[in-house]
Amino acid sequence: MARRLDPVRGRDAAIVEVSEDLHRSNAPRELGNGRFDLHTFENRFPQVKAGVRLLRKEPRTMGTPGFTLCGMPVEAEAGSDIALAGVAGEGTMVEQVDDHDYLVAAVEGFVNVDRKSGRVSIGPKIIGRDGVSARTTGNLELHGEYEEFGDVQENRVVAGGGMTIHGDVFGRIASRGGTVHLKRNLMGGTVVNAAGAIRVGGVASNAVLQAKGGEVRVRKAQNCVISAARVMIGEASNCEILADEVEIGIASGCAIAGRNIVLGGAGPRKGTEMLLFALLPDTRRHDEAIADLAARAGKAEAEASACGSASQAIASRDDVRSYLALSAHVRAKQVTLTGTQQVLYNRMAKKVGPALTELARLSLAGNAARVQHARLQAQLATARQCRSEIAIAATCRVKRVDGDTVLRTMLYHPDAGPPYGLAPKEIKGHLRAGSWSHVPVLHAADGVLDWSSAQ
Repeated sequence: MARRLDPVRGRDAAIVEVSEDLHRSNAPRELGNGRFDLHTFENRFPQVKAGVRLLRKEPRTMGTPGFTLCGMPVEAEAGSDIALAGVAGEGTMVEQVDDHDYLVAAVEGFVNVDRKSGRVSIGPKIIGRDGVSARTTGNLELHGEYEEFGDVQENRVVAGGGMTIHGDVFGRIASRGGTVHLKRNLMGGTVVNAAGAIRVGGVASNAVLQAKGGEVRVRKAQNCVISAARVMIGEASNCEILADEVEIGIASGCAIAGRNIVLGGAGPRKGTEMLLFALLPDTRRHDEAIADLAARAGKAEAEASACGSASQAIASRDDVRSYLALSAHVRAKQVTLTGTQQVLYNRMAKKVGPALTELARLSLAGNAARVQHARLQAQLATARQCRSEIAIAATCRVKRVDGDTVLRTMLYHPDAGPPYGLAPKEIKGHLRAGSWSHVPVLHAADGVLDWSSAQ
């Protein structure tokens, strides 16, 4: 019995993986001691070398034709084609090898796949879109720049250098440098940057921000501990802030310590007092060193002067003056002594010998005292220059005081490093201890507060 033979449609072109480097490994990371870190995945963000083949295009087929009952051929529909260039993003290129098209890594870097377009790109920046949590990524220890579009959940740690987080942060961010930019909020988390800046576009609440070598910029901060070389906040309430320079729009119920403090407004908040501390360097060690050097230099100068006076007194004696004058002529061969005169000259030399010995001793002692005085004067100038570099004036200005605001001075030791290098717990205790023995510099309830240690 004759039947119609239907055509067979061709196979569509396909893209297949040819590299295992594209795959993530969500297995727990094995540590050097053989144990496993259950909070960290083995390889969350794949990284490839330049020149590695990532994808290969499997070409389409044209299909098998069919036949009618009359024997007429029926054309088959060819499979749909696909262009490998459509998935080639930045950092990749398409190469043809052995009649096959390959997507190849053009540079070394991290693999990023855009879910919407399906494009594969490779670059130095790691891009995450699922957030950081125990389910998605675990803790992260990164070696490149990082950009995350999700949230960083509580108890998660992200360590790296140069980060941008588009979601909210509830965990801990630790950066080696660069800028940590939080586009939204920092809620109960911690951000530490060892050598760079921290920027929070939203609200920081019950958080810790520490930029040891840079600045911290926050739109609004509540119940935070903040330390940096420079702190700039739009509105701060119930915060402990320690920095070299502090600039805040409105501060209420805060404890703020800085060398230069500029506040638009300041006052207490719900029973929490407003405390301001002007940081002054403790120069007592330098002052003691300067006083000691000045005393030693004065003593050396006095000794040199005493030796000079004693030498002058001895040299002004008639016998010593006569011998020295005659001796100078004899040495210059301007005078020739007879035998009798030579005997008298020798007697004169023996008589003034002790005085000449004392003159020589005084000359040596005076020269040594003058050398020591010059050396001590140079050390004194260096010590004074060092003190002047350290003893920088502190200033505090509040444009509008809205309630009891207290300003005190706070000493710090310059040799121990910058004061804002303290741990967050120490900062809070240091500013809120309430055990200050010295009276406030200023205490105002309204008006303007303008103070400088140079006044």
